[in-house]
Amino acid sequence: MATRRKTKAPSPILGVAAGLIDDASNSFVRQDGKFRHTFEVPLTEVTPDPDQPRKHFDDESIAALAETMVAEGQLQPILVRRITGSPSNKRWVIVAGERRWRAAQHAGWSNMLAIEHDGDAEVAALIENLQRVDLNPLEEATGIQRLIEKRGWNQSQASEVLGKSRGEISSILKILTLPAEILEELTSERGVARNTLVELARVPDPVRQQELIEQARTGQLTVKAIRLGRADLERTDSAPTRKPSGFTFTSVDRMAQRLSEVRAQQLPLNSEDRERLRRLRAEIDQVLGDENT
Repeated sequence: MATRRKTKAPSPILGVAAGLIDDASNSFVRQDGKFRHTFEVPLTEVTPDPDQPRKHFDDESIAALAETMVAEGQLQPILVRRITGSPSNKRWVIVAGERRWRAAQHAGWSNMLAIEHDGDAEVAALIENLQRVDLNPLEEATGIQRLIEKRGWNQSQASEVLGKSRGEISSILKILTLPAEILEELTSERGVARNTLVELARVPDPVRQQELIEQARTGQLTVKAIRLGRADLERTDSAPTRKPSGFTFTSVDRMAQRLSEVRAQQLPLNSEDRERLRRLRAEIDQVLGDENT
């Protein structure tokens, strides 16, 4: 007959210790160490930061990142800051790593690795996104401008903190002088590069700038084309004013007679002809206007 072994009662001390360890896995982050330790955080306790620089997330890239995380694991923890006095179950706000958090959700994970961050959350979020080239030009410029305004920085201070030259900071901020709705369209929908937007913002003539914006909408705009156009404008502005040589109003009479014939015969006009006539009418209006002043 087999001897029946007695089942030992669980130790109350070990039970208490196990409970403490379980609690620590969710809430304990060492405060006195030089380096913060990772901990597992439930995804349901994490919420994105509504003020973070990045506003657009591509579903395909999130799905691809989810596949990588499933295959390779989470290679880098997200940064979070603690929410105090939250009425909901949300205990943490994402400082950096929202794409990883979204990918973990896409993969069906319940927990992920995190590190608590108690420094300047806004600076940390912007720097991480800049280093990963995750921001489009509008998000980048808006994020830098917001930091400068909220922190009271000048461009030199911003360049030092963000690890960019002062010239680069100035160029990035220059694109914010473009109309907001145009800038949103060109960055989010058209994917126009930052350098192109900077050169476009430097075009002083609003009419010429609008022409270049239309080219950008069709994907035909290049930095070289903008610089050439701006150089032409500068040469035109700097050229001395000269009276037209060899001009007589007899040629105007001949043109008026020809236009009268065109009208009488009801000859069709294509779009280029109409544009030429509009320019001619505008010049005549200018001449007559100058004469009457």
